[in-house]
This record gives sequence, C-alpha cells and structure tokens, in this order.
Amino acid sequence: MTDVQVKRGTPAVLESLEAMVDSVYRPGREPGTGMPKEFPHLFHPRNAHNLFYVEHQGIPVSMVGVLKQTAILPGCALPVASIGSVVTRPEYRKQQLATAVLEKVFQTMQHEGQALCLISGERQLYLRLGCVKTGRMLTVRAQASSAPNGVPGHLVKRIPANQRRDYASRLAGIYRQEPYRFKRSAAEMAVLLDALWFQRPGFRQELFVLETPASIDGYIVAFVTPSRPDSAQVMEWAGDRRLVDMAWADVMAELDVESVTFHVHEKDLWMQSLLEHRNWEKESEPIQGTVKTADTATLLHSVKPLLEEVGEWPGKTTKYRQDEDVSGWLFGSPDEGGLGIPFILTDDLNYI
Repeated sequence: MTDVQVKRGTPAVLESLEAMVDSVYRPGREPGTGMPKEFPHLFHPRNAHNLFYVEHQGIPVSMVGVLKQTAILPGCALPVASIGSVVTRPEYRKQQLATAVLEKVFQTMQHEGQALCLISGERQLYLRLGCVKTGRMLTVRAQASSAPNGVPGHLVKRIPANQRRDYASRLAGIYRQEPYRFKRSAAEMAVLLDALWFQRPGFRQELFVLETPASIDGYIVAFVTPSRPDSAQVMEWAGDRRLVDMAWADVMAELDVESVTFHVHEKDLWMQSLLEHRNWEKESEPIQGTVKTADTATLLHSVKPLLEEVGEWPGKTTKYRQDEDVSGWLFGSPDEGGLGIPFILTDDLNYI
C-alpha cells in the first residue's frame, strides 16, 4: 500500500472494525461477538472516535484501539490512553501499517493532553517505538493444600451471572479504596461485570464476594482456562487484605482447582506481610504492558505531588523538553537511574 492515511473511527464503521479484530483475534467466532463483547468500553459507539485505522478499498485492514482513562496514584490522577487491539489483517502485514497507526495515535494523544500511553503488550513493535516497561508486582501462586480454611464471620459467596450487576455499586466502592487503580464509576463497574470475560467459550470466570449479613468487605474475580483446568487465575481482587488472604481455600474449592495465581502491588505491604507466613511460590515481575509518555508537561504536572516529596520538583523537571519521554525516569528502577514511582496494576477488568 502507498499513501497510508490513518483515520479515526465513527459509529458507522464500528461494525467493520469489530469484524476485523475478531477475524484475527477470535477466528471462528461470529463477527462482533468476541473482542467487542470482552472489552465493551473500548468497542462502544461513544468511543468509536478513539479507534484509529487504515483501510484499503473501503475495508479496514489495520487498527489500534484507545480507551482514555484516569490512573489513580496516591495524591495524583494521570490521564492515560490505554492502547490495545493492535491488529493488522494477515495479508497486509510487513507494510508497517501498525507502526503508522501507532505513531498517529501517539501524536494525537499528545495533542489531546494525555499524560501516558499504556499499551497492553510487550511486542518488539512497541519497544522500537520507545515504549518501556514500568513498575513491579508480586505474582503469587496459592496452593489449596496449604491455604487457611474459611473466613471468620464472612461467607465467600459466588455471584450468579444474572445478579452481578446488582453488586456493581458496592464493589465499585470497594475498588475505589485501592490506592493504585483506575478511576471507575458504578455504571462502568456494572458493564465490566457483564462483559464477555465472564462468558468466553471454554473459560470459567466467576465473581466471589466476601460477605456478612451487614456488609461486603472484598471481592475476587477468578477464571479457569481449558488449558489449565487444575489452576485458576485472578483477574482482579480488592478489599480487606486479611479476609482476602483467608478466602483462597473457598475460592479454589468452588472452582475445583488445586492452585490460584494472583498479583500483589509492590507497595501493598499489608498483603505482603500476610503472605510471609505462606509457603507459596512468589516471584517479583514487571507489571504487564509497556508505557510511553504522551505529553511530557501533562505527565510531570500529574505526578507533581510525588515529585515534590522526593525533592525533584521543580528540580529536574525544568530540564526536560516537551518532546522527551520521561516515563522511564519517573517509573523506572532506582538501580537504573529512575525514581521508582509505583505504577498501577494493569491486568484487571479495565485492561484492554
């Protein structure tokens, strides 16, 4: 292809974009019933203008999806462009179409005042374009054989699919107590609880709440894949750490698995202290995905409270030009010259 023109989506072309992404990522599914149902906020008519694409002879052949969100760090709110569903039809690959679309996305997000681009992957394509990994998390694999039995005074309750939306407001309130998270309304929580992540063919994904007659104090979203029927993975959890720590045995029993893998934020010292007494496999890993500065000034001002605390404001911030990528300095390891500002966990219900 020559004269590549990157366009922004409209509700009128949404169906054809959905069909393209399903043809690559969910082949065999009826167009529009896979990825669009799994990520309903990304593939929504109100977000159609944040789907960037290239077409050939009137048919979309390459696309990059963007969902603008707000990442919450203690004392800070960062405008973040979450990027996913980067796709090119097989017959149009090796023409740098995805590169052209991504470069247009980065340019547009800078002009539209986003602080960061957060990309749901670590492909060489992203690294070549200047994206970097950021932040650490603890990956824990809990074993049913050594999990504590029961949550005193609480019931670990599996919520049927037709009742999940009824819990959205209370669960959103619990999620909002997390110090590192995305901004999420009760209405957005309800949509996520109805997403196809809970209905993917061959997957068994369940919502559990930690409940008393008077309150709900935590929740866990876990799923089992066909390739690992004896082990569950946690997509998201939140709430009282002591109760979550004691809920794993019940969750594994409900799912009929021998182990469950979940993530703990690097600054979640309460949960980490509870895990010290568990003889479970633990590993420090990079947070999933990569980041790239969208707009330097917006990013620096967004994290100003944290920079002031470590004596870097105005300090080094005045030395950076508008076109410099400061994400590595802000969020990178102190061992590599970074400030080590903790980042949000990304592999949760919001991740696109």
